Amino acid sequence: MTELTSTHQRFAKENGIELENVGPLSTEQFAAELERVVNNDDVPYPIEPAKREPYLTAFHTGVPFSIGEFSDETVDLKQFTNSQTYSQYSFEEHLSWACLVAQQQKTKHQFACREYLAGEALFEIGAAMIPNYYLLNARIFQQTGWQLATVSEIIPAELFFTCHSRRFFPVTTFMRPLGTDYLEEPDIGHDVAGHVATFTIPAVANVMQHHGKARDLIYDQRERALTGVDDPEEIAAIKAKADQLLTYAGRIYWFTVEFGLVMQDGEVRDFGAGILSSPGETKYSIEDHESNRILIDPNLDADLLRLANTDYLISEFQKTYFVSESFDLLDSITPQRILEASQRAMSLPDFTWREIVPGDRVLNVGTIATSVNEKYYRLMAGQEMDQCLRRTAIRNLAMYRDGFDGELLNQFRVAPPDPPQKSLKWFDANRDELTAMLPSLG
Repeated sequence: MTELTSTHQRFAKENGIELENVGPLSTEQFAAELERVVNNDDVPYPIEPAKREPYLTAFHTGVPFSIGEFSDETVDLKQFTNSQTYSQYSFEEHLSWACLVAQQQKTKHQFACREYLAGEALFEIGAAMIPNYYLLNARIFQQTGWQLATVSEIIPAELFFTCHSRRFFPVTTFMRPLGTDYLEEPDIGHDVAGHVATFTIPAVANVMQHHGKARDLIYDQRERALTGVDDPEEIAAIKAKADQLLTYAGRIYWFTVEFGLVMQDGEVRDFGAGILSSPGETKYSIEDHESNRILIDPNLDADLLRLANTDYLISEFQKTYFVSESFDLLDSITPQRILEASQRAMSLPDFTWREIVPGDRVLNVGTIATSVNEKYYRLMAGQEMDQCLRRTAIRNLAMYRDGFDGELLNQFRVAPPDPPQKSLKWFDANRDELTAMLPSLG
């Protein structure tokens, strides 16, 4: 019997939760529901009969869920392999899920796009218990062809996008503490209550898989470049280039799948999982005057490049959001275009997450907005600045000092101005100290 505390009662009351309804179904109830779902053929992706019995047997014998096995694909998660032992979740963790989802529902129904809300209803996200991955994985596969892969922590980008290329989505197994809104590290509240509904939006699911395919292109190039190479330094440089390309590709993913917005019926609406998993950021992303909101057409190379060359932080709400003109345009973000944008981005200066850039189609100028050159003046003056501004300023000054093809700047909608000459001279005098900072700045 769980001992209810005043904290439990307070959070339940604040979120309209009946405490007696919090907690999992019985094993028998789960088993009956899982059997019904797995054997349902009236779905877009029916589970092959030969794969049903082993799946149900694993559940009945108490094997913790690790990775979906309904397709012919799989992913080696290596040291990040994990499993969900469902019985280990505490009452407080189930209550934390129930309260978070209740808070999310209030903001989602006010700010999320129609397609996202329809997907969430399909998966019955609003229950007052942490989802059982056996049941959720079956439902996701039947509706979208995607499956879950349970991981122990944030995984490297290379592995993350490998999962995507095979239509697996990595999910963690821990639940944020009761009463927590924003969390840097993904938890069930982000992975499930944020992402699952997006799988049902074809254009968003395509962008996810296309990033996986772009990863395959990047690493295929890497393997070809490594053929016959013996010099350790050259090998390291080839590998570093592939990782850097994946970083730029990851920014396109970040500003669409994770923190994307879309125009719908003349209004800005959320679809990004990173936004919608945080009730606070859901409201902030659309109504707050602090953040910038910029309209983009993902079909345009210059707009895709704007995403690839925009740096960001994960430690707080985003300072710039990019609003797609429509979902249909997201389908233009193909693996080849992701690769090409990433390759161009490597040779171009970055923007920070606070900047308004020449040529931007601005929907809202945030109170934290900065100009393109402000980061250089702040760096020179020793002013307080976040890590995104600092590392972008240092990287760009080094790029301009080392020299690059200025004609490349014309790939942006409007070429950004060069850094002030005095900032370049100041950089020359302080280069060693400044570049030594970069590893610690992420």
